Amino acid sequence: MRTALRKEGRNVNSKKVRRLMRELGIRSVIRKKRPFAGRKPSVVFDNVLHRQFTAQEAGKKLVTDITYIRVVDGFLYLSVVLDLHNVATASTMPV
Repeated sequence: MRTALRKEGRNVNSKKVRRLMRELGIRSVIRKKRPFAGRKPSVVFDNVLHRQFTAQEAGKKLVTDITYIRVVDGFLYLSVVLDLHNVATASTMPV
């Protein structure tokens, strides 16, 4: 919280932040560290874009990212595909 306030240009003492969070009933969430032992390493592909994130034609350069969202039953996976020609969403698909 204090770091976020500093980024906004507000210099606040950590004790004041702690007191305000206690008064407002805000608690920090500390996630458990997940062990990665035994998992397969991620697949890393060659850098074919070479940091050239623009395209002259639509559909020539597409990039994607997959993220997961925690829900009650487990996780939902979201994949977003962007076209670098106009940086528009080419596809959004829950997996």
